[in-house]
Amino acid sequence: MKRLSTIQLWSVPAILLANLPGLKQVLASAPLRSDTDTVAMLDAMRDTGGLQGWWQWFTGDWFLHNGFYRPVTCLSLLLDYSLYGEAGWGYRLTNWLLAVLTALGVYALLPRFLRRWFGQVLRDDRHIHLVSLAGAIVLSLQQTNYLHGVRHVSAWLLVAGWLVWQNRQLRAEGWKELLRAHWWRVWLGAGAFFWGWDRLVFSNFERLMVWVPSRTALLSTCLAVWGLSSLVRWGDTGRFGYLLGAILLYAGACGAYEQPLGLVLMALVLAIAMRREWSWKGWLAFGAVAVVAVGVVALRFALLPTTLTGYQQQQLRSAPHLGLLHLMETVLPGVASAQYWALVGLDPYLFFFRSAWDRLIADLALAGVLVALVRCWRWFGWWLAWHLITYLPMSLLHPFEHYQYLPQVGQNAIDLALMAWGAFTLQQVTHAAREGEVVGKRPNLTPHPPSRRGKGESETSPRLGERQGEGSGEACDGVSAEDLGTRQDF
Repeated sequence: MKRLSTIQLWSVPAILLANLPGLKQVLASAPLRSDTDTVAMLDAMRDTGGLQGWWQWFTGDWFLHNGFYRPVTCLSLLLDYSLYGEAGWGYRLTNWLLAVLTALGVYALLPRFLRRWFGQVLRDDRHIHLVSLAGAIVLSLQQTNYLHGVRHVSAWLLVAGWLVWQNRQLRAEGWKELLRAHWWRVWLGAGAFFWGWDRLVFSNFERLMVWVPSRTALLSTCLAVWGLSSLVRWGDTGRFGYLLGAILLYAGACGAYEQPLGLVLMALVLAIAMRREWSWKGWLAFGAVAVVAVGVVALRFALLPTTLTGYQQQQLRSAPHLGLLHLMETVLPGVASAQYWALVGLDPYLFFFRSAWDRLIADLALAGVLVALVRCWRWFGWWLAWHLITYLPMSLLHPFEHYQYLPQVGQNAIDLALMAWGAFTLQQVTHAAREGEVVGKRPNLTPHPPSRRGKGESETSPRLGERQGEGSGEACDGVSAEDLGTRQDF
């Protein structure tokens, strides 16, 4: 049995600790009947006999009678109603538990993708689990609305501190030569780190625990994340138990909320990307997920009216193009800046104000993001597609906070990877300085460790849960390690 590392042993306690601030919202004095949607839900459960009338919600509209088929969410709330009645803390406790399970699911999911598509940046298992743990903790602090406490910490200050610490033995002349010879790589690394940090700390959820109707997003995201993790394990191991688990979890996610329906496209992308390693298993997984999605949609149209309800018409944006623009601003770094400059122009008087300079420096730092996207395109492409697909239908509606919860899993994966890539790039400059090769020379390349394949073993790529390119001399996906140098301490 493989021995767990210290990071793995402490991961679950650390994630639980990061979610503890959410208990403050659970115990808050917030009567359920102070919200009109919650009042309608409570009345619907009371009028149909609570848990005894559970079957009605599998054959028709859900509690709010606004044209949505959400039987799994209804069943979840009926269980709460049978346990807690109208005691608000009980419903909020269930919301909190679902948020904790989602964070644990993110920690279980990320290592399998990091090894495959980010393994040349994080080649040590300790770093892979550390970044995965960071992803779970960040989501925990976001969903409990406690990450905003570090917004005042400047990303540029963190980058400067990292460089100073790594090069603390350099003299003044060495610093001058380092920055002269490698200023461009320093700027790329710092820029990627800045954008990752800035997007990360300004994402938070204020009402996710407190507002009972957000159960739709909490429950569906939890089931979707664990379902994807089970699907990946099926592809890697071929055990049908994982496939069955993935099917049931995905069906539950689609029955809780409509947003995860788009993830069937991600299953298709995964089947294509892993077609050599998974072969028929990837296509079988996609087929099973597609059948579930089609089945849920068919039930919805068979049991409910096909025309839009008044509530649905009210929720649609009057100008769909504004929703699509909001989608681009949310998903792609730099789109909001382009909007800003298109609006204000290049008036020289703008630069009498700090905000214009902040915006200009951030735009110049975007070069690091673009380089990171190109060099690690598989990782960023996957999570950008996740964010785009899961948020696309919601962008056409008037915004609600819980619409962002499922897409946030993808955005956090992107932002953390930008920070990791930035730190990695800065580490290469440090290594060059330690080798004394900062005067316009490329750093020496430390040979990669030899391949661990035995004699006669297959030379095909590793499965999703394993590292890619071990001993191949490539960084991320198809990029020469000469472009990034070597990594000894990162």
